[in-house]
Amino acid sequence: MKLKILILSVLAMLVIQVKSQALIDLSKEEVKVIVKREHKDLSPDRSIVKQQFNYLKFVNRQQTVTLIVYFSKDDIAISSKMVFDYANYDLILDELNETYQRVGENRWEYINKNIPYTVELKNEEWYFTVKEKKKLV
Repeated sequence: MKLKILILSVLAMLVIQVKSQALIDLSKEEVKVIVKREHKDLSPDRSIVKQQFNYLKFVNRQQTVTLIVYFSKDDIAISSKMVFDYANYDLILDELNETYQRVGENRWEYINKNIPYTVELKNEEWYFTVKEKKKLV
């Protein structure tokens, strides 16, 4: 039971940390440095490489959390997606509600450096995702 609480606490911190250091608009090299420095529980994952996408993928040891950062053809981050196991759903939903302004069902917004961003939670069959990108104005 203590291990489960510890894991959930670490996951909550992961969400806060990823959002506290916005990755969008950073270069691929900057993203690698930030993830390595601030998310020691995530490691690069090259197990599946889809050539049609320009991205970096990171996973935790238990493979219950995945961070994918998508890049433009110029290697600048344009969006990110975190993939979670459903065991973390309530914790992540509470964190999103506390951190961002809710603007719809499973949608939030925030402003960082005068730039508006959207955050969207999407339920899939075996996992859920939290996607972040600049808001289209």
